[in-house]
Amino acid sequence: MKSLFPAIRRWQIAAILTVVLLLLAGAALAEGPHTVMLKCGGNGFVGTDKKGNQKTIVLEPEKSVTDLEEEETYTLDELAELPGFELQGAALRFDAASATGDELRYTLVSGKTFADPQKVMTGRNLWDVTDTVSAWLADRKAGLKISPVFKQGPWGIRIREGSVFLQLTFTTAEKLPDFPRDKVQYSTLYEAGLSMLEDGSTFVEHYDETAGSLMQVSLPLGVPYYYAGGSEDKFLRRFFPSTTTNYYRDDHMYLCGLDCVGMTHLIYEKAGLERHPSISDMLAHGIGSDVLKKNDPARWAAFLKPGDLIGVKHGTFHIMMYLGTLRQFGWSEKNAGEALPLLDYPLVLHCGGSPFYYERYKEYIAEQGYKNTLPPDGGVTVSVIRETNLDAPHSTDVSWGRHFGWYMIDGQPLLVFPLDDCTDMAWYGPEK
Repeated sequence: MKSLFPAIRRWQIAAILTVVLLLLAGAALAEGPHTVMLKCGGNGFVGTDKKGNQKTIVLEPEKSVTDLEEEETYTLDELAELPGFELQGAALRFDAASATGDELRYTLVSGKTFADPQKVMTGRNLWDVTDTVSAWLADRKAGLKISPVFKQGPWGIRIREGSVFLQLTFTTAEKLPDFPRDKVQYSTLYEAGLSMLEDGSTFVEHYDETAGSLMQVSLPLGVPYYYAGGSEDKFLRRFFPSTTTNYYRDDHMYLCGLDCVGMTHLIYEKAGLERHPSISDMLAHGIGSDVLKKNDPARWAAFLKPGDLIGVKHGTFHIMMYLGTLRQFGWSEKNAGEALPLLDYPLVLHCGGSPFYYERYKEYIAEQGYKNTLPPDGGVTVSVIRETNLDAPHSTDVSWGRHFGWYMIDGQPLLVFPLDDCTDMAWYGPEK
């Protein structure tokens, strides 16, 4: 017995250390990343003029940020000097009012650090400038400027006044209050989009609680998918399909709803935003595609903001609206359960495939006594973007030829939208 005590003591010590380390890790993770958006001064012409003179624009980001409760204000220097401060990502957004010349490429410069050269076209632009901003935070005297990569001319872009923003996402060992972009906030984009989900959706409930909304859904079972659907006044009316596929048959009727473009157009219209370009135009221009293609989806939240659109080609064209992350909707390590690994992955709202819509509306069709009517194969859904859905803990293969994988959160399925079959992707950001 005497020789057993040291072993027990070692086991107890090891167990205690393990618990302490887990608690410390949990505490660190519970802080999560913080995101701040800085409005930048600086607009006008960037490029080379007819005389060959190179023109740059010096950015002047806001020098301080205020927390969500507007009780504490932090300067950028104070944030950068916090213990364990680490910049997770930095995005530069601006609107090019005009562009002259071909293959216009520009960079963000701070001292001797340059961002990867970016192709710029008229309209919205999104750059990954993490390395440059990290150097700038370490030496603020170096400044930030947008500069043309090539000196021959004449060519250039004109940046619209008031359109330049710098988004910073960081972590720190210091416990900080939430900043406005750390949590979802009430907006017409959320109201218009999330109201298309089904009654009782945990995302609607979390949005209501976090953003202080009392939003009502438009259809109790959610807005179903219907090819070429784009009008609210036709919801749940029955039509023969305008096209045939593996699922759509010309000898059956279907409930009218929205397709993916119909959903995003309707959301933007309700939010008072201009209509976005077609998915094919977004992909052809490739704006923002480098940010998406060169970064793991786990980092996308550092570059995107709610309302941004992601267009992809995966056999067909598809478009989705970025919502934020589970953490920004109010989930944490304490209540995410099975979805814990997904806390900081991008959530998107889209009208796409879902095996759960079929079952919901199968019962509805029977209750209505509709004959010769098939349930929808999908509808407006919140999905999490991952590289693949093959490693999701739950999955099914449906008869119309799709594989679905999902996680459970609050007893409801959270589908994975996989990138492994996407051959192209692009970004689009709204003006507001």
